[in-house]
Amino acid sequence: MTEERKHAILLATVILTARRLQPLLEAVDEAGKPNMGTEFWAEVYTKKSMERAAHILDLIDAKWPGAPPKPRPEA
Repeated sequence: MTEERKHAILLATVILTARRLQPLLEAVDEAGKPNMGTEFWAEVYTKKSMERAAHILDLIDAKWPGAPPKPRPEA
């Protein structure tokens, strides 16, 4: 799997996480005051999503090892 595809999967994970958190964060904005419970769960959900994305990328690497990274040409 190429690095570009991995980045696309990671981007999709970020977008799906943001969509999931949007209703929680909008409810806080409508109330006009901070809600520690909502902030806590938003942070927990974000961390879990990043951990899951990293796990998925590790599984992809294990199943489809990519070519070693090419050295960058010097400018």
